[in-house]
Amino acid sequence: MFKMLIVDDEPFERDGVKFLIDKYGLELETYEADSGESALAFMMDNPVDILFTDIRMKGMDGLDMAAELRKRDIPVKVIFMSAYGEFEYAQRAIDLKAIRYILKPVEVEEFLRVVKQVMQLCEEERQAKERQSRMEEAYRSNAHYMKQKLLSNLIMGYASPKPDEADSQTQAQPPVPIAALADTSHVRLMLLDSRNRFFDMLDQDFERRLGEMIDSGFEMAQLNEFQSLLVVEADTEQDREQLIEQGNRLISWFRATYGGDVSVVIGGLVDEAGQLYSQFHQLESMLEYKFFYDEGTVLLAYPAAASAGSETAAVEEALEELRQNISRSRFDSAKLRFEQLFGELQNSEQVPVTYIKYMCTEIVKAVFDASAKKNAEPFKLNLEQIYKAAKLSDLKRLVLAIMEEQETQGAGSSDAMPKVIESVVDMIEKEYGSDLSLELLAERVYLSPSYLSHLFKKHKGISFNKYLTIYRMEKTKELLLTTNRKIIDISQEVGYNNFPYFSSLFKNHYGKTPSQFREETAV
Repeated sequence: MFKMLIVDDEPFERDGVKFLIDKYGLELETYEADSGESALAFMMDNPVDILFTDIRMKGMDGLDMAAELRKRDIPVKVIFMSAYGEFEYAQRAIDLKAIRYILKPVEVEEFLRVVKQVMQLCEEERQAKERQSRMEEAYRSNAHYMKQKLLSNLIMGYASPKPDEADSQTQAQPPVPIAALADTSHVRLMLLDSRNRFFDMLDQDFERRLGEMIDSGFEMAQLNEFQSLLVVEADTEQDREQLIEQGNRLISWFRATYGGDVSVVIGGLVDEAGQLYSQFHQLESMLEYKFFYDEGTVLLAYPAAASAGSETAAVEEALEELRQNISRSRFDSAKLRFEQLFGELQNSEQVPVTYIKYMCTEIVKAVFDASAKKNAEPFKLNLEQIYKAAKLSDLKRLVLAIMEEQETQGAGSSDAMPKVIESVVDMIEKEYGSDLSLELLAERVYLSPSYLSHLFKKHKGISFNKYLTIYRMEKTKELLLTTNRKIIDISQEVGYNNFPYFSSLFKNHYGKTPSQFREETAV
């Protein structure tokens, strides 16, 4: 249904037009305005197909209003209405490209003929727009398909012409070029990979949004529902740190925009299409190392060289040490060594995944051999879980849980506090006034922060942060009672540079501010 705006400063004239539209069943949605100014304001915010307006009105007349519409390029078909004998108005209406001109008093047959003709013009225009839109969509779809096909052929090695076939191959190239290769001397491949189904669930506006975020020339190929490939205009001056930062921005953007995690594998510089094939397969081979990381990480397809043989020998040495600790029921030492080993593997790209899983099965075998009750069924289940593990962190949690379970069953001295916790407590007591953190102390004792937190809570009964706070508050109380030092100096001595925070924290612990505590205890 088309929309018509009826404009006249006389209400009965507007009512008469609406009456005819209703009586003769014209499929028009009608709106009214009593002046040129109000009509213009309405059409600025509301699209209208037909403007049916009187010419002579107070203030802005119909002709001035039509002229403003033309200036502002507002598309509407205009039907003017005016009295007999006003030739000057009729001439101006023609100059303004009015569709039709109806004379007053309005004759029903003339009104119906003119309005139906204009409605027919609107319908023909609508159909023409639909045809144009379908043609443009078909072109875009075909262009997108051809671009995807060309890019896919390049990375699969199908579109690299032989020297003697160059001319014929050039003629056979699709008409839509790869923009990222057309206007720059170097490009870089980025493989986006998700462990979960992701890329087939993105909206159609995805590439535009991604382009705004990347802010450089790029093309994209959807490889499957788990992977997409970007060919990005390359900055030849970027170093490894900058590339990792760029990859992390992509990861953060995906997480914030779509709530999904992806890993980003970044390749080296490419200066000709023929290199895309080998570069792409380098990226694919790097995905094996994704096992070492949680979802949402950046991998570079040209890692620094290292000796795989030397790393394997180090793993064998650590494995033997682990076997000995487990056989002697020294699970604290075994877990500590295991944490250290996995910390090293986290930064390694040389030890194969299959070898790491083999190492974990050897640890589980050592636990099984050391157990008093050798139950084969859980042992088999543990081995199966190891080989099904999809990432290093899952494998790490699994093996630690197996050692923890064996320890709690009485195979080790689970009641004794590990020396590592004693070391941490000693550091807290000596350095409570410095900027201590779980991460800092975990690094010193060669544990991950999460595992140190677990051990500390297990053996001290409270969390690391709570223990540190309580110890600092006890020291504060001692200094308030035994010295005359300024409270702000005491705050800094026990590790708090933010005095308001320190005072609030003390009050939460003792129900009084430090100054109130000192005054009351001095009485």
